[in-house]
Amino acid sequence: MGSVIERPTFYEGQILSAADLQGAVDHAVGQLARHERYLHLWGVASGLALEKQGRSTAATPPVPYVDVTITAGVAIDGNGREIVVPDDSPLSEAAFDQSSVAAGASSDAWFPVFLVGSDQAGLVPSFGAGACGSGQSSRTMENFLVQFGRPGDAADLDNQTMTTAVSDGAGDGGWRVLIGYVQWDSTIRKFKSIGTNDQGIKPRYTGVRADEVAARGGALVLRSQPRSVAGVPAVVMDATNGGELRFGLQDSGGNVKEVFTVNAKGDVIAKGRIQGAVTPGSVQIQSGTATDGILLPLPPGVTEDMVAPGKGTLHVQLTPRFGNPPTPGPDKWGGFPLECRVDDDRRLHCMTRWYGLNAPNQAQVRELPGLCDYLLIVAVAAAA
Repeated sequence: MGSVIERPTFYEGQILSAADLQGAVDHAVGQLARHERYLHLWGVASGLALEKQGRSTAATPPVPYVDVTITAGVAIDGNGREIVVPDDSPLSEAAFDQSSVAAGASSDAWFPVFLVGSDQAGLVPSFGAGACGSGQSSRTMENFLVQFGRPGDAADLDNQTMTTAVSDGAGDGGWRVLIGYVQWDSTIRKFKSIGTNDQGIKPRYTGVRADEVAARGGALVLRSQPRSVAGVPAVVMDATNGGELRFGLQDSGGNVKEVFTVNAKGDVIAKGRIQGAVTPGSVQIQSGTATDGILLPLPPGVTEDMVAPGKGTLHVQLTPRFGNPPTPGPDKWGGFPLECRVDDDRRLHCMTRWYGLNAPNQAQVRELPGLCDYLLIVAVAAAA
């Protein structure tokens, strides 16, 4: 059960105890943890990537392996605790080996690497252990621990339990934040590779819990990467010109070259082709030229299910072409359609019978695969 949040107050002449000063610190820490827990989504905020450097053993022949380093960075766990790795830190092979997570695992298994926040008491000052000192530490180190999991353990990250009471701070730690994966060579007891994805589970990054976001300058920009990267996909919600929603690529200067715009009236302006937009009850058309054996394509956005029996209606018109006689040169050929149809699978059957018109003695006859122009019309079924 939660308790009412208290913060210390001070007055002139007050004799301050350690609890008074600690209360001021705890209030600020708890307030920040609640802000991170309820207004943000947990994950990696910056850095904390696994990097490798190739190495090889001194054996003959040498066996390759990698030294793995965790880059400096910051993460926020599900309880609102800030986890800081101040410097690039090597990943311990001895710690992995002692964890025994590789026991019974295959040689190509991926082992998740977790970061966990942990408060630890600082060293006792040398001057504080004498007759007048308390012999207690006066510092708390906001440290971190690296933990290794068995293959598949990363699938349970969303089942971790958040601090239950609303008024609680960040708690005692223990929340695991995934930062990557490693592979292990049990023969030489070294890491052999690193990765960021195992069965679709990747490190997650911090986000925002919000039902409304307002831009002070009138334009809100959402982009997929830092702006320093050229050609970043971006969405701009702009209050100018009556209100517009623009999609495009943002350059390093912050300018968005829009390719798709929706204005306040609902007008859609696209600089490219619009594909896949099929309205129930509409008519979709596809045309082109095909040869014998080709499966005629459906119009963009129309699926096989839309033209299944009892649903949309399909109309096909075929016009044979006679532009490719059997042999070039002075010979004259006359072409006649022998077959030009589409079967139930929309596969084209097109054969042309050619007659040699200037043969010296008897007419030459050849039957060859033919070409035809097709017009395919789909009457999409209206919505129920």
